Amino acid sequence: MRFKLSVIYVLTVCFSQLAFSSELKTDVIKSPNDHREYAYFTLDNNLDVMLISDEDADKAAASLDIHVGSSDDPEDYPGLAHFLEHMLFLGTAKYPEPDAYQKFISEHGGGHNAYTSLQNTNYFFDVNADYLEEALDRFSQQFTAPLFNQEYVQREVNAVHSEYSSKIQDDGRRYLESLKTTLAPNHPYKRFAVGNLETLVDKEGKTLRSALLDFYDVQYSANRMKLTVLGKEDLSTLAKWVETRFSDIPNKNLPVKTITEPFFAGGFLPAKLQVESVMDSRSLSLSFPIPSTKNHIHSQPMGYIANLIGHEGKGSLLSALKDKQLVDTLSAGTQFDTGAHAMFIITMSLTESGLKKQDEIMGMVFSYIELLNQKGITKLYFDEQAKLSDIGFKFKEKSPALSYVRSLSATLHDFKPHEVLSAFYQLNDFKPELIEDYLSYLKPDNVLVSVKAQGLKTDKETTWFKAPYSVAPLSISLTNQLRKASPLEALALPEPNAFIPDNTDLVSVTNDSIPRQLDAADGIELWHATDTEFGTPKSTFFLSVRSPYAMDRVEHMVMTQLLVSMMIDNLVEYSYPAYLAGLSYDLYKHVRGVTVKIAGYNDKQHVLLATILQNLKTSPLREERFDNIKERLERSLENEKEQKPFQQAIKSLQESVLTPSWSSEEKLAALDNIDINTLRSFKELFFSIIDTAILSNGNVDKEQTESMAALVKEHLLSSAKIQKVERAQVVNLEGEADWAISLTIDHPDTSMVFYMQGESKDYSERALYGVLSQAISNDYYGQLRTEKQLGYIVFATPFPMLEIPGIAFIVQSPSTPASKIVDETVRFLEAEKPRIDALLETDFERYKKAVISRLEEKETNIGQRSNRYWSEIDKQNYSFDSKQKLIDAVSALKIDTFKQFYSNRVNKKGSNLIIVSGYEEAEPSKKSEPSLIDTLLKKKERSMSALSNF
Repeated sequence: MRFKLSVIYVLTVCFSQLAFSSELKTDVIKSPNDHREYAYFTLDNNLDVMLISDEDADKAAASLDIHVGSSDDPEDYPGLAHFLEHMLFLGTAKYPEPDAYQKFISEHGGGHNAYTSLQNTNYFFDVNADYLEEALDRFSQQFTAPLFNQEYVQREVNAVHSEYSSKIQDDGRRYLESLKTTLAPNHPYKRFAVGNLETLVDKEGKTLRSALLDFYDVQYSANRMKLTVLGKEDLSTLAKWVETRFSDIPNKNLPVKTITEPFFAGGFLPAKLQVESVMDSRSLSLSFPIPSTKNHIHSQPMGYIANLIGHEGKGSLLSALKDKQLVDTLSAGTQFDTGAHAMFIITMSLTESGLKKQDEIMGMVFSYIELLNQKGITKLYFDEQAKLSDIGFKFKEKSPALSYVRSLSATLHDFKPHEVLSAFYQLNDFKPELIEDYLSYLKPDNVLVSVKAQGLKTDKETTWFKAPYSVAPLSISLTNQLRKASPLEALALPEPNAFIPDNTDLVSVTNDSIPRQLDAADGIELWHATDTEFGTPKSTFFLSVRSPYAMDRVEHMVMTQLLVSMMIDNLVEYSYPAYLAGLSYDLYKHVRGVTVKIAGYNDKQHVLLATILQNLKTSPLREERFDNIKERLERSLENEKEQKPFQQAIKSLQESVLTPSWSSEEKLAALDNIDINTLRSFKELFFSIIDTAILSNGNVDKEQTESMAALVKEHLLSSAKIQKVERAQVVNLEGEADWAISLTIDHPDTSMVFYMQGESKDYSERALYGVLSQAISNDYYGQLRTEKQLGYIVFATPFPMLEIPGIAFIVQSPSTPASKIVDETVRFLEAEKPRIDALLETDFERYKKAVISRLEEKETNIGQRSNRYWSEIDKQNYSFDSKQKLIDAVSALKIDTFKQFYSNRVNKKGSNLIIVSGYEEAEPSKKSEPSLIDTLLKKKERSMSALSNF
């Protein structure tokens, strides 16, 4: 069957006898591929609720979104909305312990979090589906009876301050604060949203806690909230649970505020904002204030415009800018939609030349906008987008429960409940005059030009993130020049998209339970699985091209990365229409070589693959693009030094334990000696000796897989020597004492990663570390973050390296010395011994069940399943049952075995690696005994280079 416009399904289930008082409506428009049941209703307190019944769910989830955010902060308490989000978790009347909610969710296989945005705050969790009712009971109490205990106020202020401190060198935060300085004086978005020790304090006549209570009372009301709940129970049961627990949220009938103030004061635009960046990055943004687009969901005028301005195909604005070596990437879209106003933002990453030629870039942008004014408003492009939206809705795949409810609860503020699933897909009202009207706002007189880079001239500094910036009117001469922009010969509108799928039928052959290996040419390990379980005409194709030269030395590793970047750059014009049509590809470097991944509608995958393969082997490496791509890689490596301290510590851990690997400094040194001719020679060398592995999984039959493998043979293997290439290895940290590394990082925070390595790849060993993480992670967070306030970033997590299990304890702190963090971690591990030794069988079984619950989580789309199969092929587990073997190993664990394991592992020395930053050895007169890290770092004679691999 060829493509047909889909029939939209409407739920018509009725309930004549309900065990609750509210009216349950079920006319939710959903995808034909969505087999869940939906209903919505409004509680007596005016809280709107969306229910999702999924009888196959292994994870249940819920999210509550309230239309209150940082723009609602009181003038004298910046960051209060964010602080309230933190405090809401710390105990309720029914569950007074500060970690009661978090502990229950974690111990039952789930996770939780929250975020505060400019206009909304969203709270969410997921949990093993068997425990939804109990989780809802705890979740709802946060909105009906939070304690806001005084004893936790200052502790959580410290946590908020740590969060602020950890992001003080974040370029995104610094730019946003700089952008806020340009907004109109009375605009609510101008406020400092995070909060810190300076803003969240007691003031004359009012304590911080009383300000918090006032804010909660004045801002939090049921009529401002939207709740989404997903569970395996029927809709009637879910509705009863919700009504019982959420009806007590007070309804104060507060108005739902819309921000009506314009972003900029009259006469301010056109203007230019310059912001000094921490990282070596360069970008140019053009921001145009426009009316809100929320009322035009069925015509989506700015989506139409963004699709053309952001196009990357032949004749596009990006293509023309890249040909002049001015820009590397370009994106366009609407942001900051307040319901009255929004901003349309075009953002470009700049080359060195582009930073010097900003006026030329802006001229080309306005030339393209003029091309759209003259020729760009045509039904062809609208119909293409509408057709792709319809296909996308018809074959919509499941999302993970947590992200799904979180998104829906926020979206319910903008759409009627019955159309909340379908609104973004119902593109059916072409309004050329509306597109023309919105295009009229994209003019030189109505633009804020923003430049982010190092070395800019600035004359001001932002208050909180200390970002150097400057703001000035855009010059009259430049504005006049931009007004005269006309279409350039290098610019063209896109050709009709040839990648839109014609055939969306599902193959009629029997599904394979796991991939099976097919006979193939020498040098191809070929795996195939037909899988239409998810009801979509999609498949995933993996091709790994493995060469012994990919990582045999650092120069070759760097050139492999350059080669991948050059190939991606070559393919952009061709592959972008495929991406728009739901057929994406990825090309990435790994230890053994490079991988091509094609995912999406299978109809035209073979066409895309043929072009990618031809590019890999025969397309020339363009000298005019090489310098920019090399310089981009150089900046990327340099910028690794500007990552957050805990991220750099994790990277150092991986570089120390995985082999082969090299540091950023070693890669930079190697990069310096590479030119285009060196890279061309390496390309020939790389492809001269290879072997390949292929997986084709999804809506494909055996013959289609074999035909794609034939393309690989034709393009890559005809002249290559075949040689098997081995996997990376893991260093065995076995020794007489722990290992330690101290990093020098230019950041005010300290950090620590304390890594405990397993002894083998055995599933029993992996099971022990999985249960270990489950058993102690909550306590580690509660002790070091909540109780002792050692940092905002505090967590313990499973940390496997390939198949070697492990656990890592990770902390970043604005005030605690690294040596103290290490010692407190060691004390924590010791203090847990008696608790673990006294562990009850019921608690132990609960830990095991939580681990198993996460492992048993079902795949929701063909991409997730394909990724798992591909990982199994890399591990050479051709029974494709690693997950089940680990589940069996966890199930078989005995409590006595675990207790003995914990005691032995904490006592064991030599299989731990501790990495710290911001370390300063205490003066002898100021310490009673040396810290563990002091002792380890003094052992200069020890070298990890002598260690063997697993």
